[in-house]
Amino acid sequence: MKAFFFGAGSSCGTVCAPVAARFGCALNAIDAHWRTNHPAVFQVVQHLNLPLDNWGLEPVWSCMDYYAKLQPAIGRPRPWSNESPQFKKALLKVYGQRCDQQAEQLPPNDSYTLGNILKKELQLGDQLISFNYDTVVERLARCIGIPLRSASTENTKDAIVLVKPHGSTSWPLELPTPDRPGNVTSAAPDGGPLFDSLTDAHVDARQEPLVLGAVPIKSELIREVQRCNDTPAVFTTIQDQWKAVVKAISSADSLIIVGYSFPREDQYGRFLMQEGVRQRNGRRLDIAFYELEDRQPQTAMQIAEVFAGCIRDLRFRGPVTGPPPA
Repeated sequence: MKAFFFGAGSSCGTVCAPVAARFGCALNAIDAHWRTNHPAVFQVVQHLNLPLDNWGLEPVWSCMDYYAKLQPAIGRPRPWSNESPQFKKALLKVYGQRCDQQAEQLPPNDSYTLGNILKKELQLGDQLISFNYDTVVERLARCIGIPLRSASTENTKDAIVLVKPHGSTSWPLELPTPDRPGNVTSAAPDGGPLFDSLTDAHVDARQEPLVLGAVPIKSELIREVQRCNDTPAVFTTIQDQWKAVVKAISSADSLIIVGYSFPREDQYGRFLMQEGVRQRNGRRLDIAFYELEDRQPQTAMQIAEVFAGCIRDLRFRGPVTGPPPA
């Protein structure tokens, strides 16, 4: 069995979706009026004294998350309000239907990295693990004619399984009400993936996309937090995704990493992946990875840290390339 890891670099190199560090620049290019359309996000950026036309996802999201968790210790109210729906709308603006539409234009051939991988390397029983919020990988698989099953469904044996440990712009989280707890839908009724990203109208109707924050403390993985928030389905959903990641690492014969850099800041992810490595009991693993040329040594070092002791062969395949101009 092969496991494929798709990170931000895979979508960036294929449909020019921005990596987290370039989120503010991309939002500014997409929506010149983002400061008035998303005032809470603007206030956080101002609070951190970041450049208004070039700020990263991690510091802004982390600041909002820390205020939500630690505000009593700060001793003053947060300087913004209603940040969750505004921020989710900003995420959808960058990674939602815009990426859906670009993915639909990808040719179903092997003239670029993702097309080549899905057409030539994918086999029954393999696992596609996408750390991206967007739906690029699953849409391209559908275009090529590759049937997928979501990791959250039963009977994934002998199937090509899609795992999304950081959630998806296509997963609606129905926020809780006094009458019912929050609910999550992460797969279609037939067990396949959900392809269509949510819109602003969904958010206005209290359906936010379930995506894990680019933050140090990922509340979605903490059972007690989700029980307190009356959203136990969030914990169950994300737990199932990470359980599939650990299982894939523990049993894979080879791993193909496409634009994912194993960031040290994602301590939960690294710990869970290393637990998968420990379950291998010393069995060796062939790893190939795609990365920008200037980042190749750094990513190779990160891979060596996460998979220490079980790498038989580590090969660099070059950068992720997109389809040639029409």
